Amino acid sequence: MRRWIKVVAFFILLLPQMAAAQSKIVVGLSSVNIAFLPIYVTQEKGFFKEEGLEVLFVMFNAGATNLQALIGGDIQIMGSAFVETIGGRAAGVDVKNFWGICNLMPFQLYSQPDFKSMKQAKGKRFAISRFGSLTDFLTRATLQHFGIDPKEVTILQIGSTPARFAALTAKGVDASIVWFPVTEIAKSKGFAKLLDLKEVFPEWPYETFAAKESWLTKEKGTATRFLRAYQRGVKHTLENKEDAVRAIQKYVKMDPAYAPLGYDEYRNSFPVNGEIAEKAIPVVVEQEFETGRIKKKVSLDDLVDRSFMSLIGGK
Repeated sequence: MRRWIKVVAFFILLLPQMAAAQSKIVVGLSSVNIAFLPIYVTQEKGFFKEEGLEVLFVMFNAGATNLQALIGGDIQIMGSAFVETIGGRAAGVDVKNFWGICNLMPFQLYSQPDFKSMKQAKGKRFAISRFGSLTDFLTRATLQHFGIDPKEVTILQIGSTPARFAALTAKGVDASIVWFPVTEIAKSKGFAKLLDLKEVFPEWPYETFAAKESWLTKEKGTATRFLRAYQRGVKHTLENKEDAVRAIQKYVKMDPAYAPLGYDEYRNSFPVNGEIAEKAIPVVVEQEFETGRIKKKVSLDDLVDRSFMSLIGGK
């Protein structure tokens, strides 16, 4: 009898560990790009598994689609541009950014060779991924920066960066925001660089992890283990270029000639402490409200949960 009591007691003690080992998280990523490099490295090195997590990544072609999956409960965490969370929060979704992935403005605006200045923008066709996405916001913000009403151009939903560049190549659009290495390819093919968006947004919280506030509260332990594994992945990314370059080639499918250059360009943008470059966020909220794309303003505290940065990031 005592032996059975010991066996039962052993399994009772083991239950929390068994439950932890079965923790599954579905994470949506809004695109395939180097900004998510530490995520790929974390998965490759098995750091999520070592935290007792089964993490499944789902790729979307736009942040707006990713947000809809979060709202619908198909994913628990989204890795996406913070701009999408502004729209979601303003619409009443309890979504919060809780960890910075990449603080960088990587975009450049390329155009047909005869479209050499934003002074020529009126009447032109601009490609974006989807309405409500980061490329949509940046295109409109860039136009407004140069005193052009977005209504004076045609904005077309085309899809991912490769799809937008294909439309540019086929002369189906006049301009599109693109990122590395498409920027290098566009330059080599004679397209005109209208603008490096760093000139408009020098500090930018490019990609973040976001989740429903209700999920973060209920699953704080799971979210903490997820971030602990991810933080190891960031450190490994920064310290092991060869592993990182291999991950770029595997997940981003980048030409080996560009992968090391891509690593160098993005390396310093990955915060180990989860810091989100918050300075631009109130500016974006104000612009989104003024243009009527959101119906009410939201604050930084509405949008950012800093508790995990304090807990394991040292912020």
